Amino acid sequence: ANHWKENYDLANILVRDWETLGPKVSGRLHFAVGGSDSFYLDNAVYDFQQLLLSEIGEDHGVTFEFGAHQGLGFQHCFRGYEYDENGEPLPNSITRLTYPQDVIPKMTETFLKNAPEGADTESWRY
Repeated sequence: ANHWKENYDLANILVRDWETLGPKVSGRLHFAVGGSDSFYLDNAVYDFQQLLLSEIGEDHGVTFEFGAHQGLGFQHCFRGYEYDENGEPLPNSITRLTYPQDVIPKMTETFLKNAPEGADTESWRY
């Protein structure tokens, strides 16, 4: 178990090596998980958030969003809230259908912002 914790537990590694990794990941890690994730991933995200708060403090630059709708936790594939024309949050059964349309533009923006000088940032965008 200790071997796994030291070599594969991303939360532990991030906290352990925060001095080096913190400046590289701050503002770049964004977690969204349903409050009733089908695979119980919400518990791991809660634990990760608590570990960061207890070991690093509030100024860690990592965002967490836990989804609930009408008193029920969103299930797997929650990606953050999306609202209808009346400002009401849409259910996960709708928002998970547009996952690529939401995530790919955000990824593209991040890739462009962090691309090394001279990197090809044109040929793959169409």
